[in-house]
This record gives sequence, C-alpha cells and structure tokens, in this order.
Amino acid sequence: MSISTSSSDSLEFDRSMPLYGYEADTTSSLEDYEGESDQETMAPPIKSKKKRNSSFVLPKLVKSQLRKMSGVFSSFMTPEKRMVRRIAEMSQDKCTYLGCLVQDYVSFLQENKECHVSSTDMLQTIRQFMTQVKNYLAQSSELDPPIESLIPEDQIDVVLEKAMHKCILKPLKSHVEAMLKDFHMANGSWKQLKENLQLVRQRNPQELGVFAPTPDFVDMEKIKVKFMTMQKMYSPEKKVMLLLQVCKLIYTVMENNSGRMYGADDFLPVLTYVIAQCDMLELDTEIEYMMELLDPSLLHGEGGYYLTSAYGALSLIKNFQEEQAARLLSSETRDTLRQWHKRRTTIRTIPSVDDFQNYLRVAFQEVNSGCTGKTLLVRPYITTEDVCQLCAEKFKVEDPEEYSLFLFVDETWQQLAEDTYPQKIKAELHSRPQPHIFHFVYRRTKNDPYGVIFQNGEDLSPS
Repeated sequence: MSISTSSSDSLEFDRSMPLYGYEADTTSSLEDYEGESDQETMAPPIKSKKKRNSSFVLPKLVKSQLRKMSGVFSSFMTPEKRMVRRIAEMSQDKCTYLGCLVQDYVSFLQENKECHVSSTDMLQTIRQFMTQVKNYLAQSSELDPPIESLIPEDQIDVVLEKAMHKCILKPLKSHVEAMLKDFHMANGSWKQLKENLQLVRQRNPQELGVFAPTPDFVDMEKIKVKFMTMQKMYSPEKKVMLLLQVCKLIYTVMENNSGRMYGADDFLPVLTYVIAQCDMLELDTEIEYMMELLDPSLLHGEGGYYLTSAYGALSLIKNFQEEQAARLLSSETRDTLRQWHKRRTTIRTIPSVDDFQNYLRVAFQEVNSGCTGKTLLVRPYITTEDVCQLCAEKFKVEDPEEYSLFLFVDETWQQLAEDTYPQKIKAELHSRPQPHIFHFVYRRTKNDPYGVIFQNGEDLSPS
C-alpha cells in the first residue's frame, strides 16, 4: 500500500520559476521576519517590570536626545517602510477615515464570533476587506504624502499589501488563530487528522510511496523550527517564504543524497512523509490561512505551486484511512484545488467604498463606555430606527422605547431622527476639512426628571 502520484494527476499549477531562483529569499535569516511575531506585543518579563518600577528616571535632556535619534533613524527608512508605517499609524487613528474603517472592522470580527459559518468563510471575508481597503488607499487623497510620490507605480500594490498585513492581519492574528481552531475542533476534522497522523507515522517511507532519500533527524529538526516560526507570522507572504525554505531543504536532501533530479511525482510523497513526522495539527490551519489570505498575484508562481503541494500532502494524510489502496490524489481533492485556484485568481470588479463602509461603533449610555460598546454591521441604507432595534438586541435593553441613538460631537449631544442614516452622517463628518472626534451612543432619551436633551451645535441629520 503506497501513496504516490502519476504524471497525469500531478498538481496542475505552473512552476513558472525554478525553486532555486528563490535562493535570495528562502535563505534569509530570521531577521527578515522582525516585527512579525506576536512576541512584540507580549508583556515584558518580570525583570523588565522591576526596572521600570525603579526610582531611576531619564532626565528630560536624555529623552529629548533619544527622540532626536529616533527621528534620524526614521529618516534612513526606505520609502516602502515609511509608507507602510504611515498607513499603519493612520489605521490606529480614528480621526482618519481609514482608521475608522479598520478599527470598526477589527472590533466587529472580535465581538461577533458567530458571524461566519466556516473557517473559509471567515478568511475569505478578511481577504475581501483587505483588497477593498487597498483599492480605497490607491484612490484616496487621505495619504500625505501621496503614495505615488514615494513609491514607483509598479510597486504600489506590493506596498499596500504589506500595509494591510500590518494594520489588519496583525491585530487579528490571535483572534483568527482561535477561530480557526474552534471551527476545526467543532467539525471533527482535527480529531480525524490527529488519528491519521498517528497512522501514517507508523508506516515506513516505502509504504507511503517514498522512493527518494528523506530528511535525517537534524534536517527534520530544522524543518520543525521553520514550521514553528511560521506559526508566529501574521503575514501570509512570509509564511509562504518559510514553506519555500522547507521545500528547498527537502529537494536538497533528495538530490544531494542520490545524485539525481526529482520531479513533482517524487516530491509529494516525501512532503507527505515530512508533514506526518512533524505531527503538527496547526499546519492544517496554517496552509488554509495562506491559501485564502495570500495576495492572488503570488499564486501563479512558486508560492502557489508549493502551497497546493502542501495542501495535497495534507489531503493524502486526512484521507489515508479511506484510501489505503489508492496511489493518487482523489478526484475530489484535485477538483477542490482547481476550484480554489480559479476562485482566488479570477480578476473581479473593484468594489466601491460603500461596499466596506458597513461597520458602526456604538457606545452604551456614555461616550467613555468603550468596554461595553459594540461594533455593529450597519450598511449605508440602514436607518437610525433599524440601528436602534439592533442596539436593543445587542445591549439586551428591556424597554427599547425609552432609548434612542445619539451623536456626540464637539462636546454636544444630538438625538438622531428615526429616518436618518448613521453611516451617511459618519461619512459626512469624515469628509470635513478639519477632523472631528465623534461618537454614536445608544442611551435613554430621558436622563433627568425633566427629560432635557442637550442638542446644541450644528444639525448633522440629512434632510
């Protein structure tokens, strides 16, 4: 009983460039991934806390000098890094339109775990939002200086993609990981995968269709380290770079220890054997993460080829019990890969800004009640009356007729009429030359015995 492939059933994706053409990228050190790991957001060790709590305080002069040095170092940043940093900073600033879009979307996903029916549905939605924000930034005048003044036209999309990883995928990393695990635990796929991994590891390489040299203990440890490093990344592109490093190492072992060249039919069984020996359930979600979130333009070359190879290897493991006598990828797996490749690489019409201006952050009772606030899915044509009904459900209000939606802006309150559109009001506020700090608040219409509502300031309700 062995697992292998025939030439007619090999994965049907172009290897447009030789694997060794990626040597400059795939041999890069872990320094290339600086800032990618969750470790940068982790709490510092206890020893560091003690130092901060000590009586030593930096003199103002020293602080001033450090700030100047920081400015000098920033001036040496490449235009690409400067632009990525600028976009990331804007995404954290809710005074900007970009900041509102990103922060509202991130909050919505984190607070509404039930809004997706599957892991694929969740990842596809995130990828769509990333693409839409990229298209917005490419056309927006909000970036200062304009992106085209720093970045060559043929590199703009690449820079925007990296910025999306930093401002969208980075804050969502832990949430996405937890949700992927929950989905696969709930549908039983990980239970089956765990059992099959154990079954495959008990077979010798020849029973798996492996007739080429396999990595020894030292090389397997290197591969495991790369896979563990992959789990720390939030960028799908950098995850793929690590996958390419693993594939290059496997090919090197195969060819150096035999003195001959090998093709895809020989590589897939070896990759299946390696993945089984690593015994990491998380590789399943890592591959799914890359397949759904990687920039579609990168799916035509080496990245797409070896990504589908990894998917194929995992598919053989998942179905091993059912296909013990089979030597080929199942027709279902091949069809799934074809459909995935077509779906991910088909050019779609560029969506409008209205397509993703669908999130509204609403506080409850008071402006500063951020911990109890909710991010709601509110489309541009939804009225204040509809939003109030949604708020009543989310905040579990027993007497919704006594509550209404208010706008707090420029230190004044205004109760919104039922036939107004909150998203249009938000868009109008963002379009003003001077940024305004504003909040939507769901609160009682009577806050004192006299039922007085402070409605000073400009009327922002559309007529």
